[in-house]
Amino acid sequence: MNIRELQSSLEEFIFVGQAHGLGLFGAVSEKPDTAEGLAGRMGFDLRATVALLDALVEMKYLRKSGARYSVTPAARRRLVDRDGREYEGDFWSFLMYLVNPWRTLPHVMRHGAPDKGSYAGFSMDDFIRGMDSPWKKEIAPEVVRLCLELRPGAKSVADIGGAPGTIARGFARRRISTLIYDLKESNDVMRDELSAVANLRVEDGDATKSLPHGPFDIVFLGNLCHGQSPEDNARILRMSHDRLSEGGMVAVFDNLKGEDRRSATLALHMITQSPRGNVYTRAEYLGWLREAGFKKLRVRKLSDRAWSLIVGFR
Repeated sequence: MNIRELQSSLEEFIFVGQAHGLGLFGAVSEKPDTAEGLAGRMGFDLRATVALLDALVEMKYLRKSGARYSVTPAARRRLVDRDGREYEGDFWSFLMYLVNPWRTLPHVMRHGAPDKGSYAGFSMDDFIRGMDSPWKKEIAPEVVRLCLELRPGAKSVADIGGAPGTIARGFARRRISTLIYDLKESNDVMRDELSAVANLRVEDGDATKSLPHGPFDIVFLGNLCHGQSPEDNARILRMSHDRLSEGGMVAVFDNLKGEDRRSATLALHMITQSPRGNVYTRAEYLGWLREAGFKKLRVRKLSDRAWSLIVGFR
């Protein structure tokens, strides 16, 4: 990407993200309007409103007919229709927050730990709902299908760190008794809607300290391990082994360093946010699994080349 393309992408990310945060797309979707009308409804300065609306037309997020602005169909799907499969507004809001810790890399390089001041503005709601993003919804059926092919006949699953519910819903749709186990503050975001799903229940807890009582046929660790230290990952996998039924399977859905797309960049992402998080290699995962007592270890690549499934059996 040349510098002008980089500038254009950054401008789009920042300005569209801030417009979304202001509620502009929802307001224009609900009632297409003139700049004067929108400024009056939302309490905006008129000059600034004209500048933002015209820029969003140029970026193809809005359309202008005469003096009236409306939302394009694609922008409506991505930033307005919360119940749609393409909605990414929450993830966009989370990305806007992530700029803060990313900018503290110099602090991390000097101190080896995140700058806790960069956590200001963090929204658990944006984070959890953002993780229930279009890319995750797209790959979820493949992940669930592969897990059930590897452990046929499974009747129970514990989704550890699964508060977004994307993968857990997939297991529950297969009429498998599914438990989401995550921190209380994470579960609180979607507890009510997930608790209403058939075959799905929610339990609060800290996976670095304990896991729910089993036995389970599958323990699923999705996008959990890259946020933990090596010691915590080894402990979580030992506890997972103890919670499995005979012949049960642990499945780690994560990014393998040196193999999967943008793995080194994800590691930078983690060191600016997590005191001990990192992206780990195939050898590290297999070592933790063997140490925990797992057998028949294997790694399966997924259609989205950013992710792998690492499995072991009790």
